[in-house]
Amino acid sequence: MRKFLILAGGWTLTVVGAILTPMPIPLPFPVGATILLIGCAILTTHSKRFRRWMQHLRHRSARVSRMLEYLTRRAPRRVKVMEAITRPGALGRKARIDQRRTAHCA
Repeated sequence: MRKFLILAGGWTLTVVGAILTPMPIPLPFPVGATILLIGCAILTTHSKRFRRWMQHLRHRSARVSRMLEYLTRRAPRRVKVMEAITRPGALGRKARIDQRRTAHCA
């Protein structure tokens, strides 16, 4: 039950942050992006599927990966940990290994 509540809270923060991000709210910091990052940090900590999806997204889109790295520079520690564990390096290594395997088999 506890894990379900944590995941529900993480998804709630992620959805609310995604909705608030494009809205022009006159505040000194981007509220939507902050809420979105905190929700993603909760989900990557407690959901292997979401963490793998984030890794895949960052592997496919270098722009998203750079933007996430830029936003987490001044973020809380938990958000920095989220950025570190979703780095797409492992997927790049796997792609290179698979490419070498197919080259040797051909």
